[in-house]
Amino acid sequence: MVALRFYATGSFQLVNADVHNISKSSVSNITRDVTQCLVRVCQQYVVMPTDPVELQSVMQGFYNVANFPNVVGAIDGTHIRIRSPSVDEHIYVNRKNYHSVNVQGVCDSDMKFMNIVAKWPGATHDAFIWANSNISEMFENRTIGHGWLLGDSGYPLGPWLLTPVLNPGTRQQQRYNEAHMQTRSIVGRSFGLLKSRFRCIDTSGGTLLYTPKRCCDIVIAVVVLHNMCIIHRIPLPADNYEDRGRLGRQHYNGNLNDGAAVRQRLINGRF
Repeated sequence: MVALRFYATGSFQLVNADVHNISKSSVSNITRDVTQCLVRVCQQYVVMPTDPVELQSVMQGFYNVANFPNVVGAIDGTHIRIRSPSVDEHIYVNRKNYHSVNVQGVCDSDMKFMNIVAKWPGATHDAFIWANSNISEMFENRTIGHGWLLGDSGYPLGPWLLTPVLNPGTRQQQRYNEAHMQTRSIVGRSFGLLKSRFRCIDTSGGTLLYTPKRCCDIVIAVVVLHNMCIIHRIPLPADNYEDRGRLGRQHYNGNLNDGAAVRQRLINGRF
């Protein structure tokens, strides 16, 4: 309960200690231990499906949003504010000029996270995180044999990562962009819901006052709890962020750099 109160509110350790009538050091130790327990079970609750039947179910969920076919995930990044680190402080300053860790997530249409990367400083670009992530490797080595991720223009266009068309010149490209935006918006809502459930990682809860490594562990811990809530259909918070915002398998066997051709074929054939 001590750890859950911290995750939910982001309250200071002294406040949490007073509420539970325990020492401040006990709050720190409890939160650390519970966080580590959740990190250890992360792979049980944050899983990118590779089975064709499971992938087909994910694709159907996304197709129901805006008729965008063969989508196996929506990808985006979010910045979690942290205290200024004592080591390599400058690499944690993001483009908005505050200290953070840059977290990459891939979600399904139910807003459940299927992959999470929480280890990079705030100055790290989204494209770099993607290129060095295990989810990228899963597509490159064909562990995930078909389907696309949808990402914004900050990600590199690829045969399995589709981005919007910049300056669309045809009605087909406009329709593609509209469907892409509606479908991809789910990952933004997923991060919004995550932060509304667990204020410790939201600016409304202040700043995480721990080392970057421990902050990253806290992010993973609350993602695990978030997925538990989705799996067990725990009701959404009253002030959740939800209000703010024919399937065929597509196998890819071509060159790794022809994402533009893959996207254009989709636009021509579907939109």
